[in-house]
Amino acid sequence: MIDHRMRTLIFGCVLFTALALPAAAQTQKPVPLVIQGGTLIDATGRPPLENAVIVVEGERIKAVGKRGEVAVPRGARIVDVGGKTILPGLIDGHCHLLDFMGEIYLHLGITTCPDITQNDDEWTLAQRAGTNLGKIRGPRIWSTGARLIGPAPEWALRGERGYLIKTPDEAVAAVRKKQAAGIEIIKFNEYVAPDTVRAGAAEANRLGLPVTCHCLDAFLAAEAGFAGVEHHWGLGMTSVGDVKKRWEIHERRMTGKINTADLAYYYEPENFDKIVKAVVEKNVSWAPTIATWYRPLSPSAARFKDRELSILDRKEAQYLPGVLREQALGQYERYAKFPPERLSNAREGYRKLEDLIRRFVQAGGIVRAGSDPNNGLPGLGVHQELVMFVEAGLTPMQALQAATINVAKTFRKDKDFGTVEPGKVADLIAVDGDPLKDIWATQNVKLVVLGGKVVDHDFHADHRNPIPALRPWRATPQEIEIAPRSVVQGSGAKVKITARRGFDRFHKATLAGKELETRFVSPSELEATVPPQMTKAVGTYPIVVVGKGDFASRSQPAYFIVAFKP
Repeated sequence: MIDHRMRTLIFGCVLFTALALPAAAQTQKPVPLVIQGGTLIDATGRPPLENAVIVVEGERIKAVGKRGEVAVPRGARIVDVGGKTILPGLIDGHCHLLDFMGEIYLHLGITTCPDITQNDDEWTLAQRAGTNLGKIRGPRIWSTGARLIGPAPEWALRGERGYLIKTPDEAVAAVRKKQAAGIEIIKFNEYVAPDTVRAGAAEANRLGLPVTCHCLDAFLAAEAGFAGVEHHWGLGMTSVGDVKKRWEIHERRMTGKINTADLAYYYEPENFDKIVKAVVEKNVSWAPTIATWYRPLSPSAARFKDRELSILDRKEAQYLPGVLREQALGQYERYAKFPPERLSNAREGYRKLEDLIRRFVQAGGIVRAGSDPNNGLPGLGVHQELVMFVEAGLTPMQALQAATINVAKTFRKDKDFGTVEPGKVADLIAVDGDPLKDIWATQNVKLVVLGGKVVDHDFHADHRNPIPALRPWRATPQEIEIAPRSVVQGSGAKVKITARRGFDRFHKATLAGKELETRFVSPSELEATVPPQMTKAVGTYPIVVVGKGDFASRSQPAYFIVAFKP
């Protein structure tokens, strides 16, 4: 017989189990998500599906079909997107990730950032982990980490960072180190010797890691089994048949005698077809990144500029670095200042680029849309490039695939990403309008689903990345001088701040960490106003120049003395 104490123990265990099981079941089986009512463009190339239903369980898509043909799970969270278009979450084909970018990407419906970058491995892995845990707002991250760089000519030394590799064995060791750390993509620069490239690429392919490059020889990339080539000059400079001339043009660009806007003028269209044939046969994808440099030459230039300002002027987004405005709007100013001959040459070069892109896609090439935000807004360059692709002659579907499945294929992620199909990770967006009729509609993002969860895709004035960037978005002069160097207690002052060069309109002076009213005078001079209320207490205070909103962009301190009042 069971005594009273045993009955009590059994009853307690049964009661505990009964109470615990529902909670465990809820943890194991999250509420299904159903997106319904919109028109689905799944990016496979199939026709749009009207009145679609997408059932999501956990992070993956369970079912896709027409309303009435797909069972909706009982108790599911239902999001109706009637009248909107459903697309896969966009993937930036050439992202440069920095700490402030997360909300921009989500706002623009970009759910994945392949970080083709110079970021340290450790920092980019920390960002990836934080995003995966929901601790950092932003897109999913795939990353190259620091790239593999070769010994560069003296004229090319511009503080480039990465793994310096001189031999095939060093390339193999670097690839293995990255794979062990969890890096997903290998990137070479143009100065790595061919035999070293081949050895590193072979090891990366053996380990299942896609390889991409900054390079001037697309034939080498195809031969070595690269997954991708970055920027228009990857294919374009390869077209310059005289290799010596090719490197002379590259040197002129890297030493500032010409810039990227001038580069395409030198491309040789008579060599385009053989380059296209070589890379397409080997399934080497290409990210031309034309928006970052050539959008001022697009018929949509005025509309592009207005769209950039609509983001930069948002009060909730004022935490964005000041340099974004300067570099984005400065690109339009650059072309406006070109003399007629130079502008004509730039337009001719851009027409060559459009021709090369058409030939590449017509031959079956895998083209990627990428923002490469060195002279434009992160993420927005993807949308701008989609418009420019269509202007160049691609169909809207080909353009959409350039920001979805093509990027996933390049980086060997297409089993899980890039289209809206059962079994794939549920990265989805809903937009107003029909991108197949007007590609601008991709920018009208109304819903973002990331990994099966509806996420907030707006800006927030208090947004901060808990792991700031290690390198500045744009550098600030390190050595500064100030005059005057001291004032009497309770006095105000106009402080002249000088450096050899490098100041811009986004630079601000701070006194003991507090921002001062700052006037840009020239690249070598700023003027800061120190109000009397900031000098009430005697002491020695640091004046530091910062790139506003850019955590790592700051000068060394110059010390400002507040002396006793007689």
